[in-house]
Amino acid sequence: MSLARRFLYLQLAVVVLVVVVVSLILFAQARDALVARAEGMTRAVSTTLVDDPFVRDAVRSPDPHAALQPLTDRLLADTELDFVTIMAPDGTRWTHPVAAEVGEQYRGDRSHALAGQTWTSTEHGDLGPSVRTIAPVRDDDGTVVALVATGVLLDAVSEQALGQLPAVLLVGALLLAASSTVAALMARYLGAVTHGWGPEELAQVHALHDAVLNEATEGLLLVDAGQVRVVNARARELLGLPAAEPGAADPTALPVPSLGLPGALEAVLLSGAAVQEQWFVVGERTLIVSTLPARGGPARRGMVVILRDHTEISRLSGQLRTATTLAAGLRAQTHEHANRMHTVVSLLELGRAGEALDFASADMARAHSLSEDLVARLDDPFLAALLVGKTAAAHERGVELVVDVEAGVPRIPIPPADLVTLVGNLVDNAVEAAAANAAAVRPVVEVEIARTDAAGDAGEAVAVTVADTGMGVPEELGRAVWDLGTTTKDAGPEGRGVGLHLVREVVERWGARIEQTNDGGAVFTVTVPLPAAERPRVPGVPA
Repeated sequence: MSLARRFLYLQLAVVVLVVVVVSLILFAQARDALVARAEGMTRAVSTTLVDDPFVRDAVRSPDPHAALQPLTDRLLADTELDFVTIMAPDGTRWTHPVAAEVGEQYRGDRSHALAGQTWTSTEHGDLGPSVRTIAPVRDDDGTVVALVATGVLLDAVSEQALGQLPAVLLVGALLLAASSTVAALMARYLGAVTHGWGPEELAQVHALHDAVLNEATEGLLLVDAGQVRVVNARARELLGLPAAEPGAADPTALPVPSLGLPGALEAVLLSGAAVQEQWFVVGERTLIVSTLPARGGPARRGMVVILRDHTEISRLSGQLRTATTLAAGLRAQTHEHANRMHTVVSLLELGRAGEALDFASADMARAHSLSEDLVARLDDPFLAALLVGKTAAAHERGVELVVDVEAGVPRIPIPPADLVTLVGNLVDNAVEAAAANAAAVRPVVEVEIARTDAAGDAGEAVAVTVADTGMGVPEELGRAVWDLGTTTKDAGPEGRGVGLHLVREVVERWGARIEQTNDGGAVFTVTVPLPAAERPRVPGVPA
């Protein structure tokens, strides 16, 4: 049975019970009111008769019945009394509604009246149970010379109470109808919001809901009107939100601006627009965000936000691209070395051993000089090896790669894998741009690594500048040049537009800064702040 139907039946049972109880109470109150009215009426008539001089004189006459019976008959006709009995102190009736009872003994308590009290009670007489009042008639010296009893039969009271029963039942029916209508409307609303499910089904759905949310490997959020209504544990981890306390319920509404998210991601969540696999950097993570409308029944209920962690994939992609670049550099060196060896062999076959020796010595000295110079100036063997390989690869493509390293420059405070990704992608893009510019007389790519000042009070930093003689970055691209899939090259195989996006990820991950300008070609400058421990000590200035 659905929760709504159970609620309806329970409400109807309560309503019927309440209506029955209220009706009985109203009926009882009506009957009590009639009894109280009868008591008041009998008491008033009795006290009036005992003080009437006519009654006093009649009870002392030789034939009290003849004088008093007409009076009592008139009272019975003019009032709602059922009997008026005037009797002698010994209980012998002088008057009675039934003529045969005249002269008979009064059936009732006379003790209170003989003691001089006016007494009201409910007793059983010849006519049946009744509400009656008995009072004493005194002569001038206070002696009780007669008794007056007036009464209303309880059957008459019950009939009057039953006469009010239709009104009581009408009130009860109206109360039942109103309460049933409200209960039915509430049950209908409850059935709509619970989809006609019972409490067991709702409990199961809630348990499944929690299981899916908390065990999902993707982050899930439900955002409605700028408020986060649902957030699972994985989403808290990916967005850097504090974990929910064990046993504590998640807040029903968490404003999106209070989450401390990057501006671009916050704008997407507040816009309510559907997006597909947009990339955002949150802290040290790279997230792929998709949103789609959430519907509860026929109406839209905000949007579902799906978060996927792409950090490790991005790092692996960068490392793979770097490895590919190094392999290409090795292939270029192998190809160039093969050409030189062919030249040396040919000179030897021609009998020109001296010239072959001079050619081989000069080539070895040039290669050895480049390697030793980079290793001596760079305190990073990974970066030095990368630039040596890039020099050979650029030379094979007809591009001259010039590397200028300032003496004594400290090691760049970025892990080798990320540093290779950063510099390798910038150099690759620069070599491709320089080689593709047919107007360039001498395709050149310049790499400069030098110490510089960081922005603000951050102290010193290391700047890596990569410049080429290509066509530069189109101004209309703006900041979109850093987005995944954006490329200035002709449409080619899948994977274009990845390099600068990876560069931006590395820069943001390690708190660096990158700038791009056009100066006869594209110029990219990455500024990496140095840790305080690696900054030189200036005499007179506290560390």
